[in-house]
Amino acid sequence: MGAARAETFLAGRALLAELMFKVFNRATLPEMTLLAGGKPVFTDAVQPFFNLSHSADRLLVAVSDRGPVGCDIEIDRQRRSLLSIARQYFSAKENDWLNAQCSLQTAFWQLWCQREALVKQTGEGVLMMNAVALNPDAKTFLSQSTALRLCHTATEGCLAALALPDANDAIQHWGVNAQNNRLEMLPALDWQRFYPASESA
Repeated sequence: MGAARAETFLAGRALLAELMFKVFNRATLPEMTLLAGGKPVFTDAVQPFFNLSHSADRLLVAVSDRGPVGCDIEIDRQRRSLLSIARQYFSAKENDWLNAQCSLQTAFWQLWCQREALVKQTGEGVLMMNAVALNPDAKTFLSQSTALRLCHTATEGCLAALALPDANDAIQHWGVNAQNNRLEMLPALDWQRFYPASESA
């Protein structure tokens, strides 16, 4: 593991530990293990669920006591062969929607984040990306995930997505205050919501 990756790994664990204390009053970070697909989880099944994501120096941590969660964050950046990747992984409806947007780049990362969040919620890994289908116009999704809600937002030059096990709970927004380096609750973000579609949709 390189120095930068190790630093991000430790920062993610530190942020998770602080969130567990702030939200669930856990004084220490519970022991972890890895699922077959590589997803980290707490060893004790009675502990809350979590997921982590990073893009360059940006970190996103999701925690829930309702069921497995998935999250992804991506800096809105240039990427080679963007449309080729979209044709390989995205559904026909996603590609049609993507090509109709003013910013292909931003729209691509929105869809990619949503797909990653769903795949990470299952713990199966990116190989399951082709099992996901989004309908951005209807705001629905099909996947092997047990998520009942898929949310996405754009903030500070990043795209972020959450795959959540509940349909109605409010999403708390926490962030590190740059002035005192403390984790604080922040104003709610403007999350756009997708819901599961029927197989015939």
